[in-house]
Amino acid sequence: MITNIKVYYEDTDASSRVYYANYLKYLERGRSDFLYKLGFDHKKLLKKFKFYFVVKSCHIEYIKAAQFEDTLEVKTEIVDISKAKIQFNQFIYREKILLIDSKITIVSVNIDGKIFKMPSEMLEILKKQLSNN
Repeated sequence: MITNIKVYYEDTDASSRVYYANYLKYLERGRSDFLYKLGFDHKKLLKKFKFYFVVKSCHIEYIKAAQFEDTLEVKTEIVDISKAKIQFNQFIYREKILLIDSKITIVSVNIDGKIFKMPSEMLEILKKQLSNN
């Protein structure tokens, strides 16, 4: 799935390039939008099932810099999934030029921070999103 991001002045450093840590925010927005588009709202998951997602690992390769006022595309795809873990490949593009290549793993945890199995109905919907790559 694709999420569009506009780069604002506040996202940049003195050189007008996106500050490296802000890419994490863009990737988070891409994963959140991915879940929202499938009908999963974080607040509702916490209220109904008493769990939420946390990042377990993150690998980012910075290939090219985004600039002030760029419009970016965050492409998010699931590459692996289990009852308590989702592995994503995420890419950030500017006009079809690859800027960021990342691998992010999130896990589901309960309100006590313990690993939690996702509800089966959610897991089935997410499994249908597995990338064939």
